[in-house]
Amino acid sequence: MMKRMIFTAMLLHCVCAGIGADSLTGKVTDEAHRGVAYANVVLLALPDSVFVAGTVSDADGCFMLEASAPGEGLLRFSCLGYHSCTVPASGFTGEVTLREESVRLQGVEVVAERPVHQQKDGALLTRVEGTTLSQYHRINDMLAVLPGMTFTVSGGVEVFGLGTPVIYINNRKARADELQQLTPQDIRSVELITNPGARYDAEGKAVLKVYTLRRDDGHALLAEHVSEQGRRYSDYETLRYDYWNRKLHVSAYYQYADYRSVVNQPQSHELALGDSLYLYRNPDQGDRRDTKQHTWYANADYELTARHVIGAKVEGTHTRDYTFRTGSLAYGWSHTPLAEKDIDNDYLNRTDVYHANLFHNADWSDRLSSALNLDFVYNRNRYRQATAETSSGEWLETESHGKGNLSIASGQLAFDYRPASGVQVGFGSDVSRVHTHNELQSTADNVAASLYDEDEVRAAAFADVSAEAGSFSFRAGVRYEYMQMKFRDRLDASGNLTRRFHNVYPSASVSYKRNGWSQTLSFSSRTTRPSFRQLSNAVYYSNEFMYQRGNPLLLPATAYKLEWSISHKPFYFSASYTYEKNHLSTCHEEEAGNRIISTFCNYRRIQYLKATLNIQKTFGIWHPSLTLGISQPFFEVMYRGEPLAYHSPNCTAALNQQFTFPKDYLLSVYYAFYSGGDLGSVSIRPYQMLNLELQKDFFEKRFSVSLKAYDLLRTMKFREEQREGNLRFTQTEDYQLWNFSVSLVFRFNQLKNTYRGKNSSASDMERM
Repeated sequence: MMKRMIFTAMLLHCVCAGIGADSLTGKVTDEAHRGVAYANVVLLALPDSVFVAGTVSDADGCFMLEASAPGEGLLRFSCLGYHSCTVPASGFTGEVTLREESVRLQGVEVVAERPVHQQKDGALLTRVEGTTLSQYHRINDMLAVLPGMTFTVSGGVEVFGLGTPVIYINNRKARADELQQLTPQDIRSVELITNPGARYDAEGKAVLKVYTLRRDDGHALLAEHVSEQGRRYSDYETLRYDYWNRKLHVSAYYQYADYRSVVNQPQSHELALGDSLYLYRNPDQGDRRDTKQHTWYANADYELTARHVIGAKVEGTHTRDYTFRTGSLAYGWSHTPLAEKDIDNDYLNRTDVYHANLFHNADWSDRLSSALNLDFVYNRNRYRQATAETSSGEWLETESHGKGNLSIASGQLAFDYRPASGVQVGFGSDVSRVHTHNELQSTADNVAASLYDEDEVRAAAFADVSAEAGSFSFRAGVRYEYMQMKFRDRLDASGNLTRRFHNVYPSASVSYKRNGWSQTLSFSSRTTRPSFRQLSNAVYYSNEFMYQRGNPLLLPATAYKLEWSISHKPFYFSASYTYEKNHLSTCHEEEAGNRIISTFCNYRRIQYLKATLNIQKTFGIWHPSLTLGISQPFFEVMYRGEPLAYHSPNCTAALNQQFTFPKDYLLSVYYAFYSGGDLGSVSIRPYQMLNLELQKDFFEKRFSVSLKAYDLLRTMKFREEQREGNLRFTQTEDYQLWNFSVSLVFRFNQLKNTYRGKNSSASDMERM
């Protein structure tokens, strides 16, 4: 057992100072030394206070003011919700503190338009507060319209060409379900980093950082109900309470979800063995799924002083997932039918997840700060699968039972040090231990029982330094990670395995910003670790001819990425090249009796060229945003003894339009077209999506009603083909996502800033 956990978070805040003869840099903070986003910074000439130049601080409160002789005159700082402050420019020390106003401002109309999207050191920063983005009811609907983000065919969101991002909320690493507990009105800004540096965990190809709002002291309550009618009816109920004063923050959350769906998933397999071709067709396979989930959390954090904050959080989720799958399987050889059977499958899965976090954030001086986080996670899973196969009067029943327990203990300790104006250094370390125990039994003759344990210990250290000089900024970092993985087969000791990995991940970037232009050239190295399911040696029964199995011999994949990005006012463009070795993907094996084993394996390499362009502008009540993206893969596999290239590009075009009408009406129209193409060894056919939403706010935005049509054209269908080894596999995944829904949200006061701790175990929890 591990008795001590110390883990590193990379939280480097922007600290700026006046450098250069034609620019002035600095940071705007509140009384707790947190950066104030989107504060107005104005240089006024003496003696008559004539306007000389102005700018707006970014999400961390940093700003750069470009003007001739910036050291002369007065600097005026202002932001909604704070008292204004004016200081002599000649005596500016690099940081100014604004005091919060004690009276809430209401009925304020913002006339000036600021850019919704900005580039910051290669990351794309999107302002949500005060924009129409904040009026969405659901967080995924808001995220999907951000440049570089798209809907998936299962209804989630991902980064175009990079998959699901690693999520941070207020610089605290979080899980995807924690993000769903927020609403867009909670959010101040969102930062998308497509080429993360050493400060972030080496796992994950993109980082999504969400910054929430802090409101006035007092109580806040949010209640939400969603009714959704598609092929079946679903509903969701949410209740959240917050209390905040200048010292104490307490929050509690509960959600009940009753999700019911129908999935059509026809499949076809063609297995070539020598001169023989075996065919397996399941043209009418479909699922009927009922999922009931209870999610809750409670947290409290307290400011011992303005520089020291402690807190704790406990949360849990209970999920009951029942799936009834039906279909028919036609089996033949060289186009000669051999057998047909009807297949019914009952699957019941119960999962409980519990998580506890303790944290301490400290500012030891104006130059040195630290963050300590300790986490413990326990996951319990129990499932039962019953399969009935009927063929020519013969009946075969197979039943499988499984259970698994997983625990994660982790910690992180990180330091930020600012030795001089415009220079910042971050360093720290982290350790985690993961233990899993799994059991599986099946009545199928060809599926052996499995009983095994897995232990994984990971330790890491990083150092990161950044500096600013006039219009340029530089960042460089390195991260070292050590991992030991042990697999113990409790039934057959010959299958025991121990492996150790040592990896160094360097990163660097240089940025230039002047006259509204921002551009960054960056390099990073990342890893993708196999999930615990992929590493399992357990065999899962589908039918008499098809099984699924993990691969304990899988290696982590390592990717190296070079990216260039540039932005100016309504335009944002990025282009990148990625080289990934030990690429993780699905593959297939054959066993006696012409059985097909679906598993996972490492491929030598895969390469990508990618580009994204976003254009957004406001024309009165019309707020359009157009995103174009292309990903060109370079990947080869062996198919029937010959090399097969997967080089077809996949493109996406998404147009989001919002119309703001009088009396708090908002109309949103979202359309996206996906050209298809190659994703690794899978070829995708084109598909498209159209969403419409009409929203109305009442009682000064305390009550909101939304009517939405999702996937109105009913075209979100994932049609794929994979040719690899001796197998050709085709499938259509039709999740029947189309639905019409009504959402009711009631807000008493406004929600406060979320829990200030950091989840040191989030990356391991995502792999469960």
